[in-house]
Amino acid sequence: MPSISLLEAKQKRLQHEIESLEKKYSNSLKAEADALKKINAATSAISRTKNVNTMKTKKSEIVRENQKVMKAKTEQGKYTVTISKKRSEISNTAIELSKESIKIQKQFQNKQEQKISSLNDSQVFAGLSISQQTNGLEKEYDIFISHAAEDKKDFVEELVSTLDQNNIRVWYDSTSIAWGSSIRQAIDKGLRNSKYGIVIISPNFINKHWTQYELDGILNKESATGQQIILPIWHNVTADEVNAFSYSLSNRLALNSAINTIEDIVDRVRKILA
Repeated sequence: MPSISLLEAKQKRLQHEIESLEKKYSNSLKAEADALKKINAATSAISRTKNVNTMKTKKSEIVRENQKVMKAKTEQGKYTVTISKKRSEISNTAIELSKESIKIQKQFQNKQEQKISSLNDSQVFAGLSISQQTNGLEKEYDIFISHAAEDKKDFVEELVSTLDQNNIRVWYDSTSIAWGSSIRQAIDKGLRNSKYGIVIISPNFINKHWTQYELDGILNKESATGQQIILPIWHNVTADEVNAFSYSLSNRLALNSAINTIEDIVDRVRKILA
């Protein structure tokens, strides 16, 4: 089966060809309309004149314009058939593309599941057992914020600020990782001692190493505890992008920054924590 890139290129090429054919079809319709207009004008002129030469000229014009009408209609028929075939090709290509996308998504999901299953508690939670994860020696949080740094300014900082204002304890890298401390260990502690993990899925999130590490940790904790703790938020991302990144995440009910306000999101968090 062709690769996704080849199928997408084929789909794009077919669409351009259809657009070109539709333009030619439109031009042919215009040519037909112009010819019919001239035929009507010539017919009207014949009915108004008694001049033999004028009548002869107009009749010749009618013959020429009728030929143009017939040519235009023949072209339109050809364009219609070709456009129909191209649309059928696009439809078949879309089906192939969907199958290939599903195949890749399943492969990615299998790799993710294998990666998660290969992780043990010592890798993700710094060697502490589940019974040790809520010891009183470390600060506990309601929410762990997993995000890409590029999304701080336009979304994350306002979300964290509003959560803080509502007395929701938030683990947030900008305030929770001390100067000079190990980023990995700080993340592990934050994951270990947080009740839920808000995962802000964006194009930036998908391409980051640390966000993948955090997501693996949250998924591993979810698997180990048997509790659903991931709270996904889609931010400037499409369903196709989420599907390609993680098929399992795409099937989870998520809030969307394009639809849900910060206040909506915080209100949902408060209800979950209540």
